[in-house]
Amino acid sequence: MEIFTYPPITFAFILILILLIAKFLKTFEPKTLHNTEKTKTYACGEDFPSQKITPSYEEFYPYAIFFTILHVAALMIMTIAFSTEISFIVPMIYSIIIGITLSLIFIIR
Repeated sequence: MEIFTYPPITFAFILILILLIAKFLKTFEPKTLHNTEKTKTYACGEDFPSQKITPSYEEFYPYAIFFTILHVAALMIMTIAFSTEISFIVPMIYSIIIGITLSLIFIIR
């Protein structure tokens, strides 16, 4: 049983176990017939023509970059702050640089 202490072996075993359980439970799934009326859009009783839209993530990227930079900065500052060899000024300079970088992200866009 010592083999299960290795993460890849345990992961593979659990994955196979879950797939077997899912395959077994799939036999209890009710059979359904494809009905086009169920997938049709409904707008107050009107026959509404469906249209395909492509979402844009351009507004999302500045926030994602902000989130990433902020959390990496927090990790770096906390690591530097608990180091005894480095003075207080280094985390302060690092915080100022991060603040300027994050400000530029939202100013430039």
